[in-house]
Amino acid sequence: MTAIQQITAVAASLGWEVKTDIQKKKRVEFEFQRYTKMGQDFFFTVGMKGNDTGSLISEIEDYYEGFDPDYEAYLWIGTDGHGRNGAPYHIKDIVSDMEDAEAMIKTLYETLKNTFQ
Repeated sequence: MTAIQQITAVAASLGWEVKTDIQKKKRVEFEFQRYTKMGQDFFFTVGMKGNDTGSLISEIEDYYEGFDPDYEAYLWIGTDGHGRNGAPYHIKDIVSDMEDAEAMIKTLYETLKNTFQ
């Protein structure tokens, strides 16, 4: 099983859908997508250098460490002070949903880290 197949299998076991794009032989882009508890379509994209799973894990860690649920929630609040584009209606629910997304990223990161290190 290749590194890409292993990563995809681990992520799928956690409920993520994975798309890959081999732009160049030196880098593979991974898009991880899944729905939050409130039904928002959440995804993020990170890359892996060659077959270096450590580089992918590092990029996921960086994304997780930089993820701010409050800021992400802010992006989904409309001019009327409520959710827009499919986000929950109440701000507290949007924040809670983004905290759920943060937890999903953390679980993915920790599981991949434990699998490959």
